[in-house]
Amino acid sequence: MTESRLLEKLRSRIRSAWDDDPLFIDPIVEPGLTANQLSALRRAADETEKSGIPYFIAIVPKMRDTVRSRDVWDRFTANLAFRVHEAGRAEQSIVLFTMAESSAKTFAYVVDDNGPAMPPDSAMFARSASDDFLPLELSVPHHLRTLVATAQGEELPPPPDFDTRDVGERDDDYIEATGLDNGNPDALVFGAAAVTALGLSVWLMRRRAKYSWRTSLTTSPDPVKDERLPQRVDGALEPLPEPSESDDELWRIYDRGRRVQDALTAIMDEHPDWADDSDFSHRFGVQNLLTTLEWVRKRLRGTASKKSEAPRFCFLFPHHRHGIERFALRQRGTAVTVDLCAKCRSEINDGHDPECLMVPQRPGAKRSKPVPYFQRSDVYAVAGFGSFQPLEDAVLDAHGAVSARGRQR
Repeated sequence: MTESRLLEKLRSRIRSAWDDDPLFIDPIVEPGLTANQLSALRRAADETEKSGIPYFIAIVPKMRDTVRSRDVWDRFTANLAFRVHEAGRAEQSIVLFTMAESSAKTFAYVVDDNGPAMPPDSAMFARSASDDFLPLELSVPHHLRTLVATAQGEELPPPPDFDTRDVGERDDDYIEATGLDNGNPDALVFGAAAVTALGLSVWLMRRRAKYSWRTSLTTSPDPVKDERLPQRVDGALEPLPEPSESDDELWRIYDRGRRVQDALTAIMDEHPDWADDSDFSHRFGVQNLLTTLEWVRKRLRGTASKKSEAPRFCFLFPHHRHGIERFALRQRGTAVTVDLCAKCRSEINDGHDPECLMVPQRPGAKRSKPVPYFQRSDVYAVAGFGSFQPLEDAVLDAHGAVSARGRQR
């Protein structure tokens, strides 16, 4: 049977198993595991279960170390890790794939709504100087405890106390004593285990720094101060100059300006504390409406070219304005076509998670998890800050305000 066929059969077995039991030991591997290894795996699964974090552990045969096999396996494990997380509906999940023929090589994932994240070269963390890996019964529990601590924001566990030369009698070897018989891991394995903890610590600190804005409300940039929004709002509500000629396009722009003014009034009436509220969506909504209104006034006064287009705003963070284009953005198993700036498109195309506007999930609640604004059901999520429909129309529809469409000239 071809290598690709064998790999596909393995992937099929894993897909069939992951929904039934969070610990999957491939039937090809299980007969070769010692009783000590099997009990260690089950204890590790039970310990992970107590954390309350959804998890999945797969013990699989060793893969052929070819470029194609690595690419296929990497894609499969990452995709399955995200599917496990989506099915669990928790904030974070843990997924572990360990190749276990004569030693352990592990793919460890912490998964959240950003997708599965894997420490760089984590499969090599438990490798010793002689190219051997920590034995299965030490590697899997160590990785699981480390990932649980990661998800819970706790201190990482110490590396396993593993010395091949000290297993009772001084002349005994750990591998022979436990029946593994997988060669001769050298005494530097303990050092490699310390590198495991250090490497994961560095990775975790970098990852937490990169995504720290997702665990708190967005406080920078602050358009209230940076763009003097309260001062600009007063002038924005002054009457618009009417077109001096019978130009249908200019009258359409005039009508849009009136709708923008109505939307601004609706926001301020509904949220009088919009400039101070922890819900940043209000102030970004005001900011974008003011930007649109400034364009309207320039067109009506003739100070902007007839070819100038109305401002467009990035779906993920409304203050991003450079290089806005339509983009198919994957969201929770579906795709939506939105306006995205060049920076965010580049981040997504490079496989990174771009920054987005974070607001309270339940505005006004004492404890409210910050979420991307488009995961709420209010006006800003519907409007996408101009990505789905003009923001002013969404505001007016949501607040039941009188639309300026069709005003008599």
